[in-house]
Amino acid sequence: MERTADVVIIGGGIQGASLAYHLAMRGQTDVIILEKETLASGCSGRTGGMIRQHYSTDLVTEIAKQGRDFFSTFDEVVGGHSGWVQCGLVYMVTEKDREALRHNVDLGRKHGVPTGLIDPSQARDLVPGLNTDGAVAFAFEEDAGYGDGYGSTVAFANRARDLGVTILQGTPAIGLRREGDRITGVLTPKETIGARVVVNAAGPWADRLGRMVGLNLPLKLELIEEAVIRVEAPDTYPIHTPSVYDFVNGLSFRPEGTGHTVVAEGSSYFKGALDPDGYPTKPSDRYIEDVSVRLARAMPRLESGSCRGGWAGLLEGTPDFHPVMGWAPGLEGFVLCYGFSGHGFKEAPVTGRLIAELILDGTPSLDISPLAFERFERGALLRSLYKDDPVMA
Repeated sequence: MERTADVVIIGGGIQGASLAYHLAMRGQTDVIILEKETLASGCSGRTGGMIRQHYSTDLVTEIAKQGRDFFSTFDEVVGGHSGWVQCGLVYMVTEKDREALRHNVDLGRKHGVPTGLIDPSQARDLVPGLNTDGAVAFAFEEDAGYGDGYGSTVAFANRARDLGVTILQGTPAIGLRREGDRITGVLTPKETIGARVVVNAAGPWADRLGRMVGLNLPLKLELIEEAVIRVEAPDTYPIHTPSVYDFVNGLSFRPEGTGHTVVAEGSSYFKGALDPDGYPTKPSDRYIEDVSVRLARAMPRLESGSCRGGWAGLLEGTPDFHPVMGWAPGLEGFVLCYGFSGHGFKEAPVTGRLIAELILDGTPSLDISPLAFERFERGALLRSLYKDDPVMA
């Protein structure tokens, strides 16, 4: 007899885990997560972890705002360990991004984000030792922070499992069953699972799932490298010191652990083809050297820090660096939830809820139509106001 489920979620990253959690919290536990490897073994377990609300559009700003609020009580509500730390976030930009900064700050305040423009001396007071040379505008987001992508994914999944959701790890989706214009199930190496709804939350594998049913899902993969820099007293970076987005030196950095560690993200030098089944998972020596120089320019007092490794992961980018969320065009029973373009971790507590509402209620509590797949055909792309950094969204 064929196994069935009301909802089959393909992908055991934070999007799939959050969706399963929110479905289960609404009483829908006839749900199966299919994960080809282990939970959070892809992008979700390799995020830099920053949680911010500084965006260029109303919808994404509101999603990020609600996401940040969810993280602030994550461990109490969901259980497990999200790694949430509130430390604040300082932005510093050059002339070409002055208006983008001002716009995003105004938009954030409209949505209740405690953020505002500050002057260089205030930036230096917030982040002792910060070199503000070259920056013309600054902002501070008071309640920003960071978290643990792996821990959050596992926490969502464990709570969903406790409520009755089935999680099958080491179980890839090798095909989709289509009957006319409806997706009715998923093929795995061992069985076919019938389903009323199938969700494509496969991250960097999402385009491959689309091709199984003739759907072209544009997706560009980029390598994001993170370096861990060890600093010693007295030049530590205390855990509640604000993170920094530095558009002068081209990097971002945040505290980690006891204050003796800084996690820094800059520009990757990787130029080869990227395959989600096999890509570099550690930062290159060239990257580490470059980001260390950039960090020393941004924070001269940390220039004696030494690299203690790091990690690398994939960014799954859509043409406008915004996610695709909603029903697949022309295919009943098939939901798209992919392409988060570096924002999936911070947005997942809300995007999972919105997709759960779409499945259960027909209409989510926020209008996600601007994120529909059809926007690419209509030319209604969403854009970051930052000139050279579309990932800022």
